[in-house]
Amino acid sequence: MYSDWYLEREFSDAELRLLIDSLLFSKHIPYSQCKKLIEKLEGLSNRYFKSKVGHIRNMPESMPENKQLFYTIEIIDEAISKNRQVVFNYSEYNTDKKLRPRKNSKGEIREYLVNPYQMAATNGRYYLICNFDSYDGVSNYRLDRITNIKMLESKAKDKKLVKGMEHGLDLPRHMAENIYMFGGESVRVTFHAKRWVVGDILDWFGKDVTFTDSDADEVIARVRVSEQAMFYWAMQYGEYVEVLEPSGLRTRVKIAAEEMAKKYTTDMI
Repeated sequence: MYSDWYLEREFSDAELRLLIDSLLFSKHIPYSQCKKLIEKLEGLSNRYFKSKVGHIRNMPESMPENKQLFYTIEIIDEAISKNRQVVFNYSEYNTDKKLRPRKNSKGEIREYLVNPYQMAATNGRYYLICNFDSYDGVSNYRLDRITNIKMLESKAKDKKLVKGMEHGLDLPRHMAENIYMFGGESVRVTFHAKRWVVGDILDWFGKDVTFTDSDADEVIARVRVSEQAMFYWAMQYGEYVEVLEPSGLRTRVKIAAEEMAKKYTTDMI
């Protein structure tokens, strides 16, 4: 008989809660798989832990599921390790809440041949950072929209041949410049912002944003970011920011705001 011993666990309850909350906030893991993962994490603690987090079992099954997600992750991970190309279908949800593969102009299911380089999570979703083989730029694809993936024998394109990756993938910079994970080149953007949204600006763009005092209520911010992403961000925060440069982006936001205003000129009956 042994006495005066105790089990030292790998994770504290607080650490397990953090991992479980990360799963709950995830928008890309299917409900059924998320629930199984949480149950496994609960099993890493003592029997009293489950009673403390009983509310997690009330997760709503609110999002459609892609049952192939974990398989997709495994194939991409192996392809990146072996420096291989992958091919897949890229799907979109229809009003019937089911994934439908994108089709080409001939009505045929489109295949995407890409060179995979990195998987990254942002805004509660998981993305593949890669190069669409027919082009020379960087592309981002949501993993939960990828179906029917296959790893090929052909070698992936060297990063040095991909525009924006000539010196390798700077992941923190890439994520900061692609806040919505759109493709396209990054540009230098200057905008006015209300001083109280500085925290939000740092949340979205990271530490590389620079500020210049304007007055007691506003600041001028400068950041390098995908122009397409900045357009959507400016529309999201339109009440509190004003794009100054580049002029083409400012004009685009102005036109979109005018079109939006037209929709609200007549009251609904």
